[in-house]
Amino acid sequence: MDVVGGGERQLRAYLKYLNSREASIRLYDMWNPLLDEADILHCFSVMPGTLELCGYVKNRGLKLVVSPNLWITPETRNNYPYDLIWNHFELADAIVVNSVLEKQTLSRTFSFPEEKFHIVYNGVEPDFVSPADSNEFISAFDVRTPYVLNVANVEPRKNQLRFLKALLRERPDLSLIVVGGVRDEAYAQACREIGGDRFRIVGMLPYASTMLRSALCGCSFFAMPSLLETPSIAAIEAAAMGARILLTEQGATTEYFGPTVTYVSPESDESIASGIHSVLESDVTNSQWLARDRYLWPQVIPEALKIYKSLM
Repeated sequence: MDVVGGGERQLRAYLKYLNSREASIRLYDMWNPLLDEADILHCFSVMPGTLELCGYVKNRGLKLVVSPNLWITPETRNNYPYDLIWNHFELADAIVVNSVLEKQTLSRTFSFPEEKFHIVYNGVEPDFVSPADSNEFISAFDVRTPYVLNVANVEPRKNQLRFLKALLRERPDLSLIVVGGVRDEAYAQACREIGGDRFRIVGMLPYASTMLRSALCGCSFFAMPSLLETPSIAAIEAAAMGARILLTEQGATTEYFGPTVTYVSPESDESIASGIHSVLESDVTNSQWLARDRYLWPQVIPEALKIYKSLM
């Protein structure tokens, strides 16, 4: 299964919105790399398997831009391949992050100057300002109860299990529906066993499709109670569609949404329970306006072009 995450969404948006008379963007193809025609390689990962490529293109004289797409603090650095990530950062001519907080945190954690980090906020497709019929999703997937929507891959970092337990306890009339793939089958099975018919994974839906927008329009609220977010592109999509939003307070979520959504501490059952009740009473107007006014890809993506130009 193609388990697409935030990094892949960013890569595809850059490809779509940066291709113009000012920039020619191509996806790297290992079988036809065309490096002689390139000036810059932008790598959207710092995980194993990419360092050799980054070193190779630097040796060929290309500029290197890296988007780490992860959240590491001094306290959690031992949970990641720290030296490998440091080597990516050391090779990079520019490191692109999604928030001021991420810039400050990674600079401190890896001991690189903040000047090496550049901010391009996450965005969403303009399609997410177009309304959709909520009945399309409900009918297609035979949804029989009011539901909370989580658009994410199923894995411990996304915290679906803890959230599901709180939801069943606080609002047993609501189901949790996950739109996404499964990255941890044992974790997904634990959710199924706890949730029973109040938990469903419907798989991936085509990006920005009427079906996905229908799911967002029909939910009681959108939940992203992750252990951290940088933040969630899906949360911006949900806000743009006018859904009530419950978000983790960990990561850069507050930098994006300010006081317009309901925040929870993802490791606190009490906080999640309180958040469930609060979000159902919340107003969607401010978060919807914020997402549409600031975080559409055509609004944020020009910052990436400025970074590329600064390296030439």
